Amino acid sequence: MSMYRVKIRVKELCEERNWNLSELSRRSGVPYTTVRRYAMQSMGKIEIDPISRIKETFGCSWDELFELLGDGSFEE
Repeated sequence: MSMYRVKIRVKELCEERNWNLSELSRRSGVPYTTVRRYAMQSMGKIEIDPISRIKETFGCSWDELFELLGDGSFEE
């Protein structure tokens, strides 16, 4: 079975806007600890409410926000 994780491109999207993580937290209403966790590590599971608020704050697509990490194969 293949294992995939999702990298949430928080740091990259903040850098494009010249924001720090605190600014994203303030603008999105997502707690700083959650924003920092998403910025610092790939995730196996994500909570849809905070990630939706982050996506809306960035004004980006899901494809721009997520990077799929894994071995690239699917078992059927």
